[in-house]
Amino acid sequence: MLGSIRRRLAAVFDALDSHPVRSWLERLVVTAAAGGFLVHLAVIGIARLFPDLPQTLFEGIDESPLHAVYTPFSVILFYEVVLLVFALAASHTGEIATQYQIISLIVVRGVFKDIGGFDNLENWLAEPAAVRAVLFDMAGAVLMFLIVTGFTLLRHVTPKMRTHRDLEAFIQLKKAVAVLLLVVLVTLAAVNLASWAGLVERLPALLAPPPIDVDLFFFPRFFEFMIFTDVFILIVSLAYYDRYEYVFRNAGFVISTVLLRVSLSTPKPYDVVLALIAMLYGLAVLGVFACFAAIERKWGAASEIRKSGTGADFAVIRRGGTLAGRNPLPSPISHQPGGPPTPRPD
Repeated sequence: MLGSIRRRLAAVFDALDSHPVRSWLERLVVTAAAGGFLVHLAVIGIARLFPDLPQTLFEGIDESPLHAVYTPFSVILFYEVVLLVFALAASHTGEIATQYQIISLIVVRGVFKDIGGFDNLENWLAEPAAVRAVLFDMAGAVLMFLIVTGFTLLRHVTPKMRTHRDLEAFIQLKKAVAVLLLVVLVTLAAVNLASWAGLVERLPALLAPPPIDVDLFFFPRFFEFMIFTDVFILIVSLAYYDRYEYVFRNAGFVISTVLLRVSLSTPKPYDVVLALIAMLYGLAVLGVFACFAAIERKWGAASEIRKSGTGADFAVIRRGGTLAGRNPLPSPISHQPGGPPTPRPD
């Protein structure tokens, strides 16, 4: 029963992860981002050109054109979250890298919004507190970009450890979990968007809790689902990867995800600091894992060579042959023509 459900969900994942669907989704994202940007700019322009219009019509609309960048970045962030779900089935380290990318893009989007919030861009130094906040977020975003780059590099240089177990069932399970998580993602996005637009009232706190920062949208709740998903996969993976380094690496990644989730609810500027700590921790865990895997691979290969070399020597000796650089070894048994074998003296 469970196996059949797992296979069907895996088939759904394969259909969604096909090249035509990916191409269609990319075109949709580009169209939505560009269209949203132009519409947002148009609304800001109308609000500035016609200040006598009813205020309720443009209530909550910031009149700075830089705020229009918020809309395309929000679309791109949603697409990154979708990619995060697909990365869950492909690679655990790829999933963590995508999490880091999402957090860094949230910080970059916040920089544009904070810059657009200056009362007067011509005299922006008159607001030292806001300037410090923007510069701090800018520096944090660059450091996050650097960490993501280092993390990606380590992903590709880390030696792949072989496993003798069949991973087909495990991969199908991850695909099934990814499909369920995609349903959760779409539901959270739709419900929170409806709540933000005022279309739905009195939603359960589980689906749409009152956000500390409206810019975070559904990301805090979604990262909570990611934590439980990572823990579930960590537990299931023990049946396939029970080596110490894999268990520690996956557990370390869960800790990093928890810290990222906490950073989303932490006030500025500590949110960026905590997010950087989470990313650095994940980078350190992957770095140590890469070193451990390299050592295991090197010494494991050397051990195999020693074992295979000893076996070859023994085979050659049994045949009375000559090893490279060694004198012929006498056979411990000599055969006398026409007579029984007699031991050769030492």
